[in-house]
Amino acid sequence: MKWNWGKSIVLAFVLFCGFISSIVVAAFQQDFDLVSDTYYQDELVYQERIQEHINLAQSGAKVSITQEGRSVVFSFPQEFSGAKGEIHFYHPSRSIFDRSFSISLNEKRQQTIFGEELTKGRYKVKLTWTSGGVGYFQEEGIFIR
Repeated sequence: MKWNWGKSIVLAFVLFCGFISSIVVAAFQQDFDLVSDTYYQDELVYQERIQEHINLAQSGAKVSITQEGRSVVFSFPQEFSGAKGEIHFYHPSRSIFDRSFSISLNEKRQQTIFGEELTKGRYKVKLTWTSGGVGYFQEEGIFIR
């Protein structure tokens, strides 16, 4: 059987079609998570978030976030001793790993989130709390090992 230009062009076209088809199939199998399922409502309160961030900057205090092994310890300064709010762990790649916890401080004004409650990986920690009738917001990146 003799190989000629016509057969080469047909073979190249068939291989190209197979390549494009495999890319399309792989693209449809990807799982894309939104940043938030309630992104429209989150956008409506965005100005409130900015004001809470300004309140934190004006207070001059900041919540200390440290890791002890796989656990994460949040230490609130004296100014925020009566803090009530939420700690949200946002996992950028998979929303099923997102976790939220209510703030409940111990006598040392600390809260510990144990590593067993979180999947290993990179998180964006979003703290939203009120203290003395004023709202505050802090966001920080962390890597759980």
